[in-house]
Amino acid sequence: MNQPLTRSSQFIYLLVGVGLAVILSACTMGVSPLPTAVFLPEMSTPTATPLPTTAPTATPAYPWTDENITASGICFEAARDAAGRVFVLRRAEEHIRFYDEVDSRRLCRQPVTRQPFTFDGGRVLAGLWSAGMGCTARHEVLSVQRDDTARTFTITLRFVTDGDCAYELVRPFWVGLDGLGEYNIQFVVTQ
Repeated sequence: MNQPLTRSSQFIYLLVGVGLAVILSACTMGVSPLPTAVFLPEMSTPTATPLPTTAPTATPAYPWTDENITASGICFEAARDAAGRVFVLRRAEEHIRFYDEVDSRRLCRQPVTRQPFTFDGGRVLAGLWSAGMGCTARHEVLSVQRDDTARTFTITLRFVTDGDCAYELVRPFWVGLDGLGEYNIQFVVTQ
């Protein structure tokens, strides 16, 4: 006695089937797997590695201030032309004449930038340029000698160029000196 399903019974079976499908999908989708235990290897406590102890290198204290800024406004051509000449300026008027002389030689395209220097208390501005060929250039101070009897102050420098570059280099060495207004200030440059 198989009777055909009526529409209403088909609808009830459909609702029951959909409901079961929703319940079953909710049960399988909403369940997350249980966490698994992770075992880490035993970790040791980090220890500090002592750094090698070395005494700091002392920078010698020279009896002058670095005044290379006073030469920064001089163009390369004028500095190269003056290389090897020692300049000792004791008064503001000499400093002005120094810049005027550079301008009068017309080696720079524009007038030089004039940097101030204070000559108060007998301060002296002294310096030079050294020229050579290489990649880099620097001055190394070899010795400083002050003779109060002869009233001389001598700075001995080594001009060092490094590298095989075919660059023409000019390096300034200008310093401000206190209390040496009456001294004969000299530079000795070796290579």
